[in-house]
Amino acid sequence: MRERQLIPIEVAGSAVSGAVDLLLEDPDIGEVFWWLRPETDTPLAGPMRGTRLFAVAEKGCGIIGLAALSHIDSEARYARLSCMVAAPYRLAGAGHWAATETIRRGVRLDGLRHVEAFVRTGNDTARRVLESMGFRARESSCSPVDGPPPGHLCLRLDLPTDSKGHFLMAGSARSASRTPSAALSA
Repeated sequence: MRERQLIPIEVAGSAVSGAVDLLLEDPDIGEVFWWLRPETDTPLAGPMRGTRLFAVAEKGCGIIGLAALSHIDSEARYARLSCMVAAPYRLAGAGHWAATETIRRGVRLDGLRHVEAFVRTGNDTARRVLESMGFRARESSCSPVDGPPPGHLCLRLDLPTDSKGHFLMAGSARSASRTPSAALSA
């Protein structure tokens, strides 16, 4: 497996922030993370309240994508997942890995049990990735915040109350011990 790491934006240095700005110029990534750039020509605005934002790094490649939990509601144990990797790194497991690791952190740090994601209708690859993780399509408006944007499908993951043994919760000890500099080194 390739060495990958999630780097929390709030502890990332200027090199990581600069790479995130470049990623947001990619139309696919910009569409998913539009809330980071509320106005054109505005530098990275930072994550909205109730959000955990991560840069996705791959050893030897640097920052290759973004992942976030937003609309975090501790009482409802709910969050919305957003994840996108740059085109050259798709179909190599980076998106699945980043989504899984982001959910694991949400469970550990925020006690999440309900995670939703919006997928553009017709994006079968993203839908298959989410469904392989246990997400299921919902017909009705599934979010306590709002429904999916036009042209998108809502998928929801409901984790069991006791998630010990659940495949999403079995994180690797190796990934927890790496530092941001190790993930970015060549």
